[in-house]
Amino acid sequence: MGGGSEDHCRAMLPRMLTTRTGPANVIVPGQRINPGILAVAGLNAIIGTTVALTIAPLVWSVDGDRNLGAAHALLAGTFGQDHGYLYSPLAAAITVPAAVGLPYALAVAGWLLSRLGVLLAGVAQQTRGLSNADRILVALAVGSFVPSLHDLLLGNVSILITAVVAFVAWGADGYGRGLPLGLILATVPKPALIAILLWMVVYRRRAFLSAIGSAAVLTLFGVVVIGASAYANWLSVLWHPDYLGTNQAGNLALGAMVPGILAWPLMAGTVVGTLVALRRGESPGLIACLCAGLLIAPYTMAYGAVLLLLAVRPLAQASPRATFVLAATGSIGVIIFLPLWVGAILISTLAVPRAAWTRLQQGAES
Repeated sequence: MGGGSEDHCRAMLPRMLTTRTGPANVIVPGQRINPGILAVAGLNAIIGTTVALTIAPLVWSVDGDRNLGAAHALLAGTFGQDHGYLYSPLAAAITVPAAVGLPYALAVAGWLLSRLGVLLAGVAQQTRGLSNADRILVALAVGSFVPSLHDLLLGNVSILITAVVAFVAWGADGYGRGLPLGLILATVPKPALIAILLWMVVYRRRAFLSAIGSAAVLTLFGVVVIGASAYANWLSVLWHPDYLGTNQAGNLALGAMVPGILAWPLMAGTVVGTLVALRRGESPGLIACLCAGLLIAPYTMAYGAVLLLLAVRPLAQASPRATFVLAATGSIGVIIFLPLWVGAILISTLAVPRAAWTRLQQGAES
């Protein structure tokens, strides 16, 4: 996000940190309400409200209900009959206490509020140094971003996945940083995470090892405690899901939106661009991997783009004008043609010279 002159754009947020973060060196905005933030928040609020009112009757707690249903199916010994449930038996087991111990309304409301709280906590962490008015506007922009709303309404887990990736990316490398991601890999191993793991191999090796190791241990625990048959049923579902690779049920992946004769070269270009970005530094590498995961995955719904909230700070420091345009068009871009908007983020990242990324990284570490 950004607006006005370049200096004004850079004053829009606290001094952006690359993904290896520490206490922010704050640049205090010169005016209480930044017009760029106000513009993005207003656009997102208008579009988000319209979308929410339109889709809420159709999508409300669809994934939340599916999670609760999987928990009951696990208890009944029928896990794996719902081919739309792609999470592991361990994920269903974790949901059992809420499914059997809480009234339905309380379970759904608690799931909604917990994810909303995580989203707002991330905003609070990333907007330190802004005025209170601007922080509220950023929270409004993030909360009304169509992928955020889609996740909240559906009862999906993408907001939590975003928080776990942020936990890895916003701190120094360490074995403890990878443990939450290990739980995610053992329960909700979404294809977009493969690109994140690639970034971790380059820039967060200890976290990568602990994520893979803890995922393996938790999976083995699940097989032993829950039973191998449940995992066999799960693998069968993953092999023959109801909607993988189709343009139905909201699949916005590149391979589903574009004919194969065009999709394959574009995906190959995405891989090349991601490798180039990885060589330029951890911030451009992370942004590119976030984009690649969404573009190349066989199945990407609107809520998946909530991961791209992690790209705002580093990209805004490197290219404030482009970030403002991308932020302002984000919700409508996701609705109209997600691959084009995500591709624009990748191209904007690659357009920043390598030397600029290096200077930003050195400034963050100093």
